[in-house]
Order: sequence, then C-alpha cells, then structure tokens
Amino acid sequence: MMNEARSEKSGIPKRCNHRTTPLLRLLSPPLLCLAVTGCGFFPPLGSKRLQKDLAALHDTAPSRWAALPDITQNTATGWLDDFGSARLKALVARAVAQNPDLKATAARVEQAQAQMTQAGAPLFPTLGASGSAARNQSPGDQRFAGINRIANRFSGNYLNVSWELDFWGRVADTRRAAKAGSEAAVEDWHAARLSLAASTVQTAVSLTEAESLLALAESNVATRKVQLGILERQLDRGIDPDRVALDVSLSRADLARAESTVQQRRATADATRRTLETLLGGYPAGLERGLGTLPALRRGIPAGLPSGMLLRRPDLRAAERRVVSALASESAAKKAMLPAIRLTGNGGRTSQEMAQLIRPETAIWNIAGQMSQTLFQGGALKAGVDLQKGRYQELLHTYAGRALTAFREVETALAAEAFLLQQQSALERATTEAERAEKLALGQYEKGLSEVLTLLDARQRAFDARSTLTSVKAQRLRNRAAVHLALGGNF
Repeated sequence: MMNEARSEKSGIPKRCNHRTTPLLRLLSPPLLCLAVTGCGFFPPLGSKRLQKDLAALHDTAPSRWAALPDITQNTATGWLDDFGSARLKALVARAVAQNPDLKATAARVEQAQAQMTQAGAPLFPTLGASGSAARNQSPGDQRFAGINRIANRFSGNYLNVSWELDFWGRVADTRRAAKAGSEAAVEDWHAARLSLAASTVQTAVSLTEAESLLALAESNVATRKVQLGILERQLDRGIDPDRVALDVSLSRADLARAESTVQQRRATADATRRTLETLLGGYPAGLERGLGTLPALRRGIPAGLPSGMLLRRPDLRAAERRVVSALASESAAKKAMLPAIRLTGNGGRTSQEMAQLIRPETAIWNIAGQMSQTLFQGGALKAGVDLQKGRYQELLHTYAGRALTAFREVETALAAEAFLLQQQSALERATTEAERAEKLALGQYEKGLSEVLTLLDARQRAFDARSTLTSVKAQRLRNRAAVHLALGGNF
C-alpha cells in the first residue's frame, strides 16, 4: 500500500513488471519505517546532561513570590478584565490585528516551520524521473563513400532513487533542532503578542493620564486668570496700591508658570498619542484619544502566587526551546563524524526505437550501496562539534540570565503594587486636605485676613496634589499591566 501511494505521488505507473521488483523491494515498508522512524527512538546525545542543566535552573526559583503573603491562591480569567474598560480591550485588539512588528514575528514563525520541513526532508528518499532522446551520425566505411550511419537512442528513467540512510540519527537530530527552533519562534510570537498588549495598555493609560493632567493644568490657568483679573481691577481702583501691586506681580508670575505647565503637558499628550497610534499600526497623526477617564482596577493581585507560573512565560519557553535545539545540533555534529551509508537506484527503459520502449525486454535497472567515512578534513568536523558545544553553553547561560531577569521583574512588579496602593491612599488624603486648605485660604484672603502668598501657595499645593494623585493612579494601572507581562499572562 505504501509503494502504491508513493507511486501515485511520484508519477510511477501502478503496473510494474517483475524486472523492477528488486528496486521496489528496496523501498519496502519495513526498511522504510526503520530508516525514517527507527532513528527517532533514540534521544540526542547529551539528553541527560540537558535534563540536569534545566532542572538546576528550575530549582533556583523560590516556591512562592516573596513579595506576597503565603495564603490561598485566587484565580481569574482574562487579565484585561482587571481594567474594566471596553475601549481598552478594543485598542488592544486593534494593535494585535494591525501592528507590523507582530506581523513580522508571525512571518518568522512561517519561516521556521518551513526550515523544519527542509531539515526533515533527507529522512526520505529523493525520487526523480528523467527521459532522453538522441540522434547521431557517424562516418560510413571508406569503401562505401557517401554512406553514413545514423543511430537513434531513446531512454526513459521513470524512477531515480537516492537515499542516505539515517542509521546514526544525524538527520533526525537536525530535524529535532529545527523543530525546537520552530517552537521557539512560536513562543517568540506569543511573547511579542503579550508584550504588545501590555505596551498598548500602558500607553493608553499614559495618554489618558496626560489628557487628565492637561485638563487640570488648563483649569488651574483659568482659576489664576480670574484671580489676576480681580487684583488688576483693585489696582485700577487704587485700593491699597502698594499691596495690590505686589499681589498682581505675584499672580502674573504664577499664571505664567501655570501656562508653561499647560504647554509642557500638551507636548507630552501629543507625543504619547502618536506613540499609541504607532502601536496600533496606523499613521502617527496625533488624533487618537485616550480612555476618557482612568479605569479603576476591579481586583487586587491574588496572594500566594506560585513561582512555577513564571515557567509559562513565552520568552522563557522560547529560550528553553533554543537550548534544546542547540543540544540536538551538537548531537548531529558529533554524528557527522560517523560513516555515511547511501543507497542509489534507478529503473527505466532504453531502445533505439521509441515504439519499442514499451516492450519488457527494454527494461533496465540498477541498485548500488555506498559507505563513506571522512578521514581528514583539517579539523572541520571537530570544530563543528566544538562550535555547537559553545552555542549550547551560550544559550543555556542566556536562559539562566533571562530567568533571573524574569524573577526580578515579577518581584519588582509585585512589590510596586503594594507600594503604589499605599502611596495612592496617602495622596488621596493629601488631596482632600489640600483642597480644604485652598478653600480656607481663599476665604481668609477675601476677608483680608491673609496675604496673597498664602492663597497662591494653597492653590499650588492643591494643584500638585491632584496632579500627583492622577499620576500615581496611572502608574498603578501601568504596573498592573507589567505584573501580567512579567507573569506571562493572567493570574
């Protein structure tokens, strides 16, 4: 059945006479299965070393994250749901669908999968077909001048086979290396997608923060303009000119500083807006808008998260797959020093007349086997093994370094969550008191019980408190996205 299937795919007629039976017997199912799949039963050289090295890295992780108390773990689904914003979800969906960098990463996945197919192709025989027709003329016997001999030759090699038996599993190791590389490319795509989603969330929050701070700054300017107008009218009426003149100068200076803050925040909002548009895969025209208001987090971080969650991070999985690929490449380099066994064969028909090609007696075939062993190549094979060993060590240490970086990112983000929550609580109290002080200072100034400096200072404190509170709220939202990025997804 396997021979019939392969015959159909390669264009070989299904009816074969007994003269081609030895060639088909060579490709019998038992031998094909032994050569193609038998080598896959044996792991690459150094597999135990790989398991030991990876286990040593995994043992460096703590059982639980130090920044969280050790209590029952909570679960949830969909980390974007933490923000409770439909527009934020829509922005992330646009970014995932349109971002050109993510599309490029997806294209690299397709390349890696094609390379895996190429690497596994030598496990199977190379089949080909050919045909030729020739006509030649040679001089006749000199005794019969003018009579030349003309000969025709027609041939059709309907099957040419070349097959290097993967007796040692070298090709299988090469395919393992390519397969692990393909899996690493897929993980890279998942990592890029997660990173893009987190960056989109953080940038959208930053744009909303910038727009909120701009609105506060513009409101501050409007309030100071009203106050300055009152003072200027008092100065025009000649009410206490010396004191009012000083108040006018102080108010004008304060207004100019507030107007400068407005321009600064407009520039920040504009730059952030263009950054978001770029992430969304569109032209940075500066027209995108934020979320309107900063979303409120719907839940806290579950306590007692196990550090084993970190092993699901796609960038770490990609690094681990590259270590596996390097080991398989090292094994293939070692096996390249062993003898190569190659089988070749062809079958066809040849005749001086094309019409006779269908006759059984015109059939030809041959089968040959060859074993070759490289004896000296200037140290190239040994250098190839050393090269792959060095690459394995490089990728193993790279994996270890990324794991440590991942541990740091998780611990830092989890600790920042607690710090930011406490800071937000303190700033909420500070803002409440600053706004209360501003109202009291305004009342006392209107009654002439305090100087304008007291009022200006109170207003500046209230403005700073509101601005800082907005920034800390935004920072907490950005940090929550960083937590999910560091953990590789949802809790």
